[in-house]
Amino acid sequence: MRIGIITYYRVANFGANLQAVSTYKCLKRMGHSPIFIHYMSQQLYAATDGKYDSNAQVKAHLDFVDSVITDQTEPCFCADDINNAIECYGIEAIIIGSDAVLQHHPLLSRIHIRGRFLKRINIERVNDERMFPNLFWGYGINPAVRKAIMSASAQNSAYQLFSPQLKEQMNEALGKFSYISVRDSWTRDMLQAITGKAVPITPDPVFAFNQNAANLIPDERQIRDKFHLPERYMLVSFLNVNIPTDVVNRLKDRFAGSMECVALPSPIGIQFTHSYNNEIPLPLSPADWYALIKYASAYVGNNMHPMVVALHNNVPCFSIDNYSSYDFLGRPKANGASKIEDILKRFHLEGNRMVPYKGNTRNLDVTIAERLSSFPKDAVRATAASFCEDYRTMMQSIIKSLQQ
Repeated sequence: MRIGIITYYRVANFGANLQAVSTYKCLKRMGHSPIFIHYMSQQLYAATDGKYDSNAQVKAHLDFVDSVITDQTEPCFCADDINNAIECYGIEAIIIGSDAVLQHHPLLSRIHIRGRFLKRINIERVNDERMFPNLFWGYGINPAVRKAIMSASAQNSAYQLFSPQLKEQMNEALGKFSYISVRDSWTRDMLQAITGKAVPITPDPVFAFNQNAANLIPDERQIRDKFHLPERYMLVSFLNVNIPTDVVNRLKDRFAGSMECVALPSPIGIQFTHSYNNEIPLPLSPADWYALIKYASAYVGNNMHPMVVALHNNVPCFSIDNYSSYDFLGRPKANGASKIEDILKRFHLEGNRMVPYKGNTRNLDVTIAERLSSFPKDAVRATAASFCEDYRTMMQSIIKSLQQ
């Protein structure tokens, strides 16, 4: 079956690249012909493909994607573009996801107070593909083509603020899909509030990367030699400068003798000050990024997909979680919106996470050391294996729904 896939994939994001490649390789292995529909807003296109020749790290992301996903359409910015691609490439069905493809952020949820001394009201701007209606919701796509949503996320969308009329429109759009699953409990609760129906929580495709794309993972010796890594190393990666420098450096002292701290960059580089002897340079291939985490003795940092890679490979990990939702004054809310919190709960690792706020990071190095030293490898290995089985079942269910 010729299956079109719509998700974030040509972006400067390691996890987004890997989840797309995992889906592509899985469908190929199942005997289908996947083709990625290159859908994104004009704003996002300018920030990615538009910077291919001027930004070496953007180029590393897109080169990796293009080297594996050899079937892609031309850029699509609207429903007409996608419908033309469906006809041109003989696409018989569409999978939307995985990733944060079911977003909508009401104005009230985007108003925050900013500034440490001079307070000011800030309204967060969002791209078109993060607001309903858009193509991720199937809006405007040829209704004759069967569609499924796979392991979708709402990315903290404040669905409690959705109007009855908006939910009715969303429900109508979602009713046109043959299969829907979500990646986290927040998105599950959002869709239940919209449709009145329960949807399953299914794994991110990166939880099956070793099974789907083993041939793309560099050899351990090759990675160690390329990045001059010791036998035991802990990757540390903070996307936002919200951890005091002395805490970052105390990690180096606390683990001295057991493993060396190595700074891992985000796609925009190292965003925190450290005294480590080694930091991974950019540009960095998503394949090398995956392998660096896979072969690490531990990982500490922000973002969801590094945690997914660590858990998938049974690497002790601790999250400084920036995905929690925040109130008008920028204070974290304990409302279960974080997708990292959701994953860690399912691994029974709730204590391997903290939300940074003001002075609560003071003894963070002590907490991290305790949680990493007591990391339950046998239990994590078993849960990761169950995620792989859930992923396999999900993919079979999606294909069955598209073929009916």
